Amino acid sequence: MDATLPPDLLALEPGGRRDAWRPATRPGLVLLDVDGTLMGPDRVVTDPVVQAVHAIVDAGVPVGFATGRNVAGVATAYDQLRIAGPHVVLNGAQIRRDGRSVRTWPLTDDQRDAVLALCDERDLYAELYTDDHVLVTAMDERYEPHWTEVIGQPLGTVAEHPDLVRTTIKATIVTHGEEQTAAVVDRVGELGMNAGAATSPVTPGFTYVNITHPDADKGKAVAAAAALVGVDVDAVVAIGDGANDLPMLRVVGTAIAMGDAGEVVRAASHHVVPDVVGDGVAVALRAVEAWVRAR
Repeated sequence: MDATLPPDLLALEPGGRRDAWRPATRPGLVLLDVDGTLMGPDRVVTDPVVQAVHAIVDAGVPVGFATGRNVAGVATAYDQLRIAGPHVVLNGAQIRRDGRSVRTWPLTDDQRDAVLALCDERDLYAELYTDDHVLVTAMDERYEPHWTEVIGQPLGTVAEHPDLVRTTIKATIVTHGEEQTAAVVDRVGELGMNAGAATSPVTPGFTYVNITHPDADKGKAVAAAAALVGVDVDAVVAIGDGANDLPMLRVVGTAIAMGDAGEVVRAASHHVVPDVVGDGVAVALRAVEAWVRAR
């Protein structure tokens, strides 16, 4: 064992990049994915995780969300944790801190129109996110649980609010099945935008393809968030479970995957912890706290 590396983290299950792990001397920022990481099927942050988050903050390290969700979508978690961030939301298209946007990478008019054209061409449902609202291509009752439990009720349809459509930051296309998801991700890439697929325990069977400007993904936003608090990205600890977390996990100094993450996500991480039902985030954060207090 390398004596220069934090022993509590080394005691965790190794990820695919454990041998390459060379973190900063001390963590300076912790960022947490939400769906399947911070929150499970019951849509609350458990008490052990709440306590572990507060212990990290009390040790002097800021903690934030890094999620595909919008601001309304993290309201429940925020009410429990009251963490100031910086927060990476909208799959890396926006950074927020102390309740306000500090940096945004919106879709261009052409990019947004290309997304809507793709939906028309393939009869797909999509959501368009602005600073304060969500617009949908159709008020389709199949997605009511997603609205109610995750993103908040849409303001209305794209057709009803053409002025707001022009302020789109992120778009999300909902897909059904691996084949359709792969086809949409490939097509969005061909159109010159970033596409990150994510799932939610609230709506099993749906995949959310988050579409952002090519300059926006969780990795780029995490680096910018680190700069906001004055630390290098090597000093960031990030925890996630989905394909849309890969850009973040690949750039941070300490990347941690949840136990039920796919093989690609585990391979991109330095460490692996139990799944969300097993309070894996609490396990990870207790190890990080020991690292912080030892320094």
